[in-house]
Amino acid sequence: MTGRPGGLTTADRLPRLLGMKSRTLLLSLLVLLTGCGLPFNRPAVGPDGTIALFVDEEGKYDLLPSGVTLALVEDGALTRLEGVSAAGDTGALAWSRDGRELAYVETESGSWGLPISWTLWLTGTDADYRPVELLRSEEAIIDPAFTSEGDVTYLRVDEESTGHLMCYTRATATHSELLDGVLSYRPGRGSTLTLILGADEGRLRTAHVATYDPASGATEEIASFFLGGEMEETLLLFPAPFLWDIDSTGRWLALALFDPVLIVPEIETDGPSLYLIDVEQETAERLTTEGVAPAFSPDGALLAYIGPVAEDTNLAFLHDPQTGDTHRIDGSDGAAALFWIDRGTLGLALESEDGTYRLAACDLATGELGPVWR
Repeated sequence: MTGRPGGLTTADRLPRLLGMKSRTLLLSLLVLLTGCGLPFNRPAVGPDGTIALFVDEEGKYDLLPSGVTLALVEDGALTRLEGVSAAGDTGALAWSRDGRELAYVETESGSWGLPISWTLWLTGTDADYRPVELLRSEEAIIDPAFTSEGDVTYLRVDEESTGHLMCYTRATATHSELLDGVLSYRPGRGSTLTLILGADEGRLRTAHVATYDPASGATEEIASFFLGGEMEETLLLFPAPFLWDIDSTGRWLALALFDPVLIVPEIETDGPSLYLIDVEQETAERLTTEGVAPAFSPDGALLAYIGPVAEDTNLAFLHDPQTGDTHRIDGSDGAAALFWIDRGTLGLALESEDGTYRLAACDLATGELGPVWR
């Protein structure tokens, strides 16, 4: 899966496929070239259906916001938590299992507008709560998540572009390394995590998708693939939801991967192909030659993803793993991020031609798009 000589680089491909424009596109290109991570403001849905996101003083949403306040959407109404504000680029929201707390990442930018430090914060959801700083680092912090015990895991990427799975333990207020060589991770079922690990096997570089139990250290492999340099960089740069997902039952795994040159005939494409792996049957299929941001519905019945339909035009698609049917979501032009609000409602971050964003909720029963809050 190495890059093609004289071909497009990761910096050329992924931002175009995501439909990023203006500041988001410029920063993404620079970040891909310099190896720094950005905390995208992807809305997070809590266990009771409450949506958390950051908005500006006018209540507007941006995928890469700065100077923002945390807000909650409940029953279609937006409430700003004035005590939880941030000056830098802010996002990477994660809910605790009990829905009482949130973790998020804020960055400080240098003279080129790129992150020079990352801060991991913890906050409650009460109006009078003030956030607590868990860690400030000059190494990138990606994808915070809560454990079932209420501790916080996150991925730290060092100057050598090595990913370290870390855990902040609340009882001792300490940070410890669980595992290194981690390229990406997501919370799994129960107390487990699902990881993508990099490994050298002879002259080849491979990636292994595996479940991981932090308590015992046991891993169980789900899938593996050849790992090119650009794919490894991409996994360490972007939050996991932009590139892969596993459904709640553990049967289906969706991966956005740049195709390896070892595949014949070689697929010429500007972006990663989207693969669907049936873990039980040990089979895999390419759903589309260009697709990102795979997200399974809460019941695992549907897979949503983003794909291009024309130059610089992206739409959201729905795929049924059982039947193989795929259809586009009308009105989802400019889709840049996905999140499931509930099993029948898909949230969409849509970018307009002027580079601004809006959030929409798609009712899958009717196909109608409406605002996330009123």
